Amino acid sequence: MSSIHYLKPELDTLHGFFSKDLEPALKIDSGDTVVYQTLDAGWCLENRSAPGLPRRKFTERKEGRECKEFGHALVGPIYINQAKPGQTLEIVINEIVPGTWGWTSAGGFPSYWNKKMELAEEKEVTLDFELDIERMVGRSKFGNFDYSVPLNPFMGIMRMPPTEEGKHTTFIPRAFGGNMDCKELQAGTTLYLPIPVEGGLFSTGDGHAAQGDGEVSGPALECPMDKVSLTFHVRDDMPLTMPRAKTKNGWLTMGFHEDLEEAMWIALNGMLDLMMTTYNISRVEAYAYASLTVDLRITQIVNFSKGVHAFLPFQALR
Repeated sequence: MSSIHYLKPELDTLHGFFSKDLEPALKIDSGDTVVYQTLDAGWCLENRSAPGLPRRKFTERKEGRECKEFGHALVGPIYINQAKPGQTLEIVINEIVPGTWGWTSAGGFPSYWNKKMELAEEKEVTLDFELDIERMVGRSKFGNFDYSVPLNPFMGIMRMPPTEEGKHTTFIPRAFGGNMDCKELQAGTTLYLPIPVEGGLFSTGDGHAAQGDGEVSGPALECPMDKVSLTFHVRDDMPLTMPRAKTKNGWLTMGFHEDLEEAMWIALNGMLDLMMTTYNISRVEAYAYASLTVDLRITQIVNFSKGVHAFLPFQALR
């Protein structure tokens, strides 16, 4: 019988890097569900009480979970007993409930996207939001920026560590997940990731209450999450080399690369693989049908390895 487990952001669960040597916060079986509570990406415990004031942060670190470089606040990792390299981890996203506050910002530092937009020298603008979970609306809190946006929450990071030794950044998405920042990974979606290491060692964090395709200024509507319910299954029948997801409306395949065009080709190749097995057609036939039915979308442009996802609606081919 499957079990339900709970993880909160604590000394034994929080970390800001990926490593195959990181001690698991929890061990589960395939078919089990984990219900997470998470901090925002910046380790914050509360929103600013007024413009210009800092946010109070979670600053303690447990031995073995420290990292000199800044990383997103992640909860985990979880060890799935049946998970082995070469298999696929199926992650059913059951429910995502944001906290009551969030923020976003633009400008203020010399990132490549700020330089492209000629905003690197501009003073950073930070917008604080109050999140109404009943109405699923976020409204900016201070000053003249009194606008509201609809909430469509998802987790920016869902990932397992690489096989390489050492501590690895949370910022760059890879074949087995990471800082994908794909807004389609909402409740009702199932994510599939290739498993790189024994037990998987899956972690999540970087909650987003809302985001447009591209995440163009760097942050999305960053927020803590009060509830993130994920069910895990180990699959032997779906060999993958890159992330794939089944949303409410269709299939998507992902590509990540420093070159946005190369990311596009990776995502498109993944979609052709999916179409070949789903419809029992050749690769060239899949390519022809893809030209009629597949949408290419920019996932994000701000994580060093940029992201593209290819989307195929369920009823596109009948």
